[in-house]
Amino acid sequence: MNNLTLSYPPMPAGADKSIIKPSKAFKKHVYLSIGAILLFIVCYLLLFLSAIGIAVAFGYLGVFVMQLHATFLTLAFGFALIISGLLLIYFVIKFIFKRTRIDQSDLIEIKQADEPALFDFIHKVTAEAGAPKPKRIYLSADVNAAVFYNSSFWSMFLPVKKNLKIGLGLVNAINLSEFKTVMAHEFGHFSQKSMKVGSYIYNFNRVVYDMLYDTEDYGKILNSFSKMHSVFSLVAVVNVRIVQGIQYILKKLYVVINKANLALSREMEFHADSVAAYVSGSNHIATSLKRVDIAQVCYDNLINYSRANLAENKRTANLYPQHLEFIKQFCRHQKMDLDETDLPVIKDGWNPAYNSEIIIKDQWSSHPTTEDREARANQLNLPTTPVTTSAWVLFKDPTAVQAQITNHLYAIVNTDPKADVIDFETFKEDFYKQISTSSYNPVFNNYFDNRNITEFNIDDTIKTIDTPVFASFDTLLTIENSNLPKVVNRIQQDIDLLARINQNTSIKTFDFRGDKYSVDSIYDVEAILKHDLAQTQKRIEDLDKHIFLFFYNKADADHKPILTDKYRYLFNFQKEFAVDYDFYNDIIKAISPVYSQMKPEQIVETLSEVYKQEREVKKRVKEIIDTPVSRTYYTDAQIIILEEYLASQYVYYNNPGYDNTAINKFHEALGAYITGISDHNFEIKKDLLNFQAELL
Repeated sequence: MNNLTLSYPPMPAGADKSIIKPSKAFKKHVYLSIGAILLFIVCYLLLFLSAIGIAVAFGYLGVFVMQLHATFLTLAFGFALIISGLLLIYFVIKFIFKRTRIDQSDLIEIKQADEPALFDFIHKVTAEAGAPKPKRIYLSADVNAAVFYNSSFWSMFLPVKKNLKIGLGLVNAINLSEFKTVMAHEFGHFSQKSMKVGSYIYNFNRVVYDMLYDTEDYGKILNSFSKMHSVFSLVAVVNVRIVQGIQYILKKLYVVINKANLALSREMEFHADSVAAYVSGSNHIATSLKRVDIAQVCYDNLINYSRANLAENKRTANLYPQHLEFIKQFCRHQKMDLDETDLPVIKDGWNPAYNSEIIIKDQWSSHPTTEDREARANQLNLPTTPVTTSAWVLFKDPTAVQAQITNHLYAIVNTDPKADVIDFETFKEDFYKQISTSSYNPVFNNYFDNRNITEFNIDDTIKTIDTPVFASFDTLLTIENSNLPKVVNRIQQDIDLLARINQNTSIKTFDFRGDKYSVDSIYDVEAILKHDLAQTQKRIEDLDKHIFLFFYNKADADHKPILTDKYRYLFNFQKEFAVDYDFYNDIIKAISPVYSQMKPEQIVETLSEVYKQEREVKKRVKEIIDTPVSRTYYTDAQIIILEEYLASQYVYYNNPGYDNTAINKFHEALGAYITGISDHNFEIKKDLLNFQAELL
């Protein structure tokens, strides 16, 4: 068992089992959910009896019409009424026959003989959590773990065995204690009998959803029925009106049931965390959540990287060393330490600098926020010493299983069997080459990423050279100073969020910096944020000047004029870039209404504005690609796209329809245009920063 006996993470010493009993909040939402279930049953029975009553009335009326005067039309009308009544009954009971199957194409089942240590570990966790063992265990490629089953209406009444899914991206990103925590959380969902209420409310919620939105099959049946004869079509219209009446009632009911379902779901997450804390220790909940968040970001980036390689018919034999390399690079970018297994060290209170300071208790969310889960776990205060061994210790041959899942993932997307296989060293060389090409010098701590350097008067700033400046570059660009642009973005996002809260009449309160505010206080909070935004922007402006002065002071007589020329060149180009970006944004905004429904005259009016702006954009595009220096920032393929765009006079709409090919060509050309401008701006700034880095 790979020394599992020695490394199995312990339960917290002296943990009181009462912590895994349902909390008052959980019981409250259970009772509210039971109330929602009873409301559903009463409403549904009334609708069901009404449907039967209408069907019986249609049947009697149909028979009456057919007996009254036996002609083809009366027989057809009577028959149509009878069928319509039966269809109404089918509409309100069709969910009984529906079975939701989980797509398992991305999963590979494993047996105990394949991975004995993993199975023994999971069985021990289920025993400690008081949960049933999973029926089957599957592996997937992603960063996830879940307990699932194929559900139907009858699964509320019949015992259903649950299956466990383990994503190798998850295993790749956490230690053994955190893996135990994640497993215990999943099994915590099924360790209490009261959790059965969640299954009922979930399924009843799906019944209403099925009758409201999953009506495609019913629509096809009704459509086929209506095409049989004009009489059938007339009766079908009546059927539709009755169904719409049923759906009107169900929409009101759906809001109540869905809110109960989501509120209970959030409490179930807290309860599952309590089980995880009791089984594994509360301190591993926060670290596992944050490591998983980091791993998910890195996995998404890895998949995008792999897609780009597939376009060149290249693939890898094993995704997971690459995934770990992405995680390591993320930590370097975020100035996070790595532990002995190359996983990020999660320090107390660590959060990205761009986390919002405004928290809305989202009644439509099925999960609490990471911050709420961390705070609740900390209240339990059941720490255990972490077993920092990688979770891969549970697998007999980690490399083999990683390769198996990697191959399975490539098979799903129909990868060419003859694709070139890239080894890990080749990947690293290409990966870091791309980072070097698309990133600024790391000595600047990402301070200049995704923004322009604040423009200032260079000559006037040089006159202040006698003003005391930072003694060293390290004190100039501290982690706090490096994060100032991210703070600006976060504050601006919070200001925008306040505007959305102000427009949303369902939100009554929100939290800001730990205090609760009513919506009446939005403008007070906005004033605080705008003041902070102005202060932070001023700090960035001053810091940009200080950085220039630091390097100007450091440069010798030969390098000083080179430095100032590079700054002037960048400032001039930033002005051009701003104009180009406005051109791009304005015309994209102008054409965006074509993706909504409009009347023909509105379409013509919209596109006339697009054509007007397009004339100016084309002038600018021609000027750029005719300039030798600017042209070098475009690939040959982009030049072909832009020249074709300039040579064409596309008509994007010709009544009665759009020319989608022309619209795609438009977006392709505009995308190429702004990409080249952005690359040019990036390279000018990179050249300046590299020059300054050399002065160090």
